[in-house]
Amino acid sequence: KQWYQRRVAITAGEKELKDLEVTIATRAKEVTTLRDETKNLTTELSSLKSSLTTAEAKTKLVQIEENLEMGKEKLVKLKKLCKDISPEDKAKINNEHTKLVKEWRKRKRMCMDVVNAILEGEGCMKSKRDLLEEMGVDTDEDMNVTVPSA
Repeated sequence: KQWYQRRVAITAGEKELKDLEVTIATRAKEVTTLRDETKNLTTELSSLKSSLTTAEAKTKLVQIEENLEMGKEKLVKLKKLCKDISPEDKAKINNEHTKLVKEWRKRKRMCMDVVNAILEGEGCMKSKRDLLEEMGVDTDEDMNVTVPSA
């Protein structure tokens, strides 16, 4: 013998089916809304976890204020040491600088002309770098110096 449950025919009216469909649709919307809320709350929670606590923020604020005060004190000291330069003195210094930069370029060019003339001469089998080293000449490039613009 086999035992099984008898199927009972469920008879529901049209109105009951429509009510159930409306209920299902409503519940589906609620589920979607709750999922969105959960996602938003999870995002907010992760941002709150990554931000500073009140105690940490206060500590950081104190450190920043201390650094600010030290910077202000240093600025005041530097302003006391600084003297105002008159426009005439500034122009004089700039002219002297320009003059010295031109002299620097002129001497560099003359030195390199002599080195190149030696290298072009017969019998010189050395490279430019070797010749400069033998002569004891340090180039601007060796010293990581650039000639300022005039």
